[in-house]
Amino acid sequence: DQHAPEGSERKIAYSEGNTAFSRGGQARSVLQLISALAIITLLLKRWLRPRLVYAPCIFIGGVASLLAAFAVGHSGAFAMVCMTLSVMPET
Repeated sequence: DQHAPEGSERKIAYSEGNTAFSRGGQARSVLQLISALAIITLLLKRWLRPRLVYAPCIFIGGVASLLAAFAVGHSGAFAMVCMTLSVMPET
């Protein structure tokens, strides 16, 4: 709770959650940059057909969404992994 008194358990939990969300967003941006460069490289070299490059990205994003919806629970680290992998279909 952002309006909780300083030093309270709720305020500390809010601060930790905010920090975890920020780290997840940064990891997501890094993965998007790396995966975009890898996809561009693969498509420029013409080693693979485009659908063979994009299909795994969509699959990874779908699995990450399902895991985020049904398996995360209260695990902050697993939530950050799911958030990071959810960028793959957007790449």
